Formats: sequence, structure tokens, C-alpha cells
Amino acid sequence: MANLSKLQEELEGYCGLGMYDEALRVLDSIRAKGQEEVTLSFLRTRILRAAGRYAEMRQTAERLRERCPNEPEAWVSLADAMRQSGSIQQGRIVLQEAEKKFPQNPHIKFQLGCYHCLLRELDKARIYVQAAIAIDRAWAEAAQSDADLAPLRKKS
Repeated sequence: MANLSKLQEELEGYCGLGMYDEALRVLDSIRAKGQEEVTLSFLRTRILRAAGRYAEMRQTAERLRERCPNEPEAWVSLADAMRQSGSIQQGRIVLQEAEKKFPQNPHIKFQLGCYHCLLRELDKARIYVQAAIAIDRAWAEAAQSDADLAPLRKKS
């Protein structure tokens, strides 16, 4: 894989045009090993999510987490695939396991906040979002626009 940024640009182009199958064909045509293969798997989950193909995304994310259990984003991808395929509860369980493994990861905490918010557990949601922001202030901006967190932004 000679040029990752060129590949990402090409894949984004296909996805922007709704040509998800073509983007996946490009990924399938690349021979990669080691870390490059992991990178391609992460790209695959992003394409499958954009295409709304959550069952396939879940399969890819499960393999990714098995292969890279020490990569927090593998856990986040799997939780997202579970959530999108209809089980917020299962996704939350994955994130709770991930939080034990990566207690200072702001993305995991932020996602837990989102899931709790979707389940209308607003006090827990607020605690998790605040924890994510305390670890990394960049999550404050995300909290202002994330649709999942809209109930937290409503004035009581």
C-alpha cells in the first residue's frame, strides 16, 4: 500500500457518489499484510457504515477486535455496528468492556454518554460526556453537535 492518503481520497470519492461496492472492490484488490491489513479493515468498517450495511460492518468489526484487542477503535467500531444493527444494549455492553480495558479513552467515554442518552439515562450520559471532555477538550465541540446528545442540550 504505497500511498494511504491517495487511497483514502479515492475511497471517499466513491463513497461521496454512493458507489460503496466500488469502494469495497478497491479495498479487496489491495494485497496487504500486518498493520496495512488492519488499516484496510478500519476503512472497510467506515465504508460499510456509510452504506448502511451494518451486518457486514459487524462481521468486519468483530474480526478487527479479535485481531486487535488492544486497539480502542476496534471496540468502538464493533459497538457502533451492534447499535446500528438494532441493539443499543449490546453496543453499550461492548463499550463497557472497552472502558474497563481503556479507562482513560475519551472516545469510549463519549460513546457511552451517547448510548446512555439514547436510552434516556441522562444523568449517566452527562457524567460520561463530561469525563470524555475532562480527558480531551476536543470532545466538547463534538458534544455540541452530536445528534445523540440532543436531549442533554435541551433546557429543562
